[in-house]
Amino acid sequence: MVISGKTRVVGVWGYPVGHSRSPAMHNAAIAALGLDWVYVPFAVAPVAVAEAVAGIRALGMLGVNVTVPLKQAVIPYLDEIDPVAERLGSVNTIVNRDGILTGYSTDGPGFLWDLADNGVSFEGKRVLIWGAGGASRAVAAALAERDCRVTVANRTLARARDVASLAGQGASAVEWGGEAYDEAVAGAELLVNTTSLGMTPASVNEMPFVKPGALHAGQVVYDLVYAPERTRLLVEASAAGCRAIGGLGMLVRQGAVSLAYWANLDLADVPVECMAAALTAAAS
Repeated sequence: MVISGKTRVVGVWGYPVGHSRSPAMHNAAIAALGLDWVYVPFAVAPVAVAEAVAGIRALGMLGVNVTVPLKQAVIPYLDEIDPVAERLGSVNTIVNRDGILTGYSTDGPGFLWDLADNGVSFEGKRVLIWGAGGASRAVAAALAERDCRVTVANRTLARARDVASLAGQGASAVEWGGEAYDEAVAGAELLVNTTSLGMTPASVNEMPFVKPGALHAGQVVYDLVYAPERTRLLVEASAAGCRAIGGLGMLVRQGAVSLAYWANLDLADVPVECMAAALTAAAS
């Protein structure tokens, strides 16, 4: 990669951001496409969000990805918000078009794309979502658009109800534990973990609460956690006869949607396999 005065900059904002794998996959895709771009991680403190957004225009950046804890904080400083991102109250991609900054959420499209690429039929299915954070909101809204019957499970029922409100009138909310929760786990055709359980060193041996024998053959269990690639939830799901899918594919595909926005590309022209290979190599 040769950096010159003509090189355009994209990147990822977070706080912290040093753990991000996005630079590896995006720079691989940029090279494959022959673009004179570079993708850089930026540690942006929440108190500096307004100045950082102004910097996109001032520096002529093409755009950025936005991760925790900035997905809501950037919204007041953007010129336009895509309707889906506005409904979610969350932005993970900013696009600079001639000085007009628009916010998007690519998590939902990336999730559905990866399900489809894994051969999972999800139209009209019964779905249980664990967690009630930003990723849960994106997944719930995306599945609702495909006529899924969504149940959101969370330790705090009020938060679960808030997410369920994004998933249509047929959606429901339950607290972890209890008869209604057990029935939701057993009856779901697709179960999605949007929590961080299994990802952090403190929770690497943890998973959403499930009674022994509740998971069973015929279910698909999808864990948005992508490091480690085989979480305890996925191991337990496989042992129970479920189809178990990790979150690496979603990470790649939500990034691919962002890249398509910045470069004005069709998704079919984004080198998804190249991005996935770069992530795998970076992790080894």
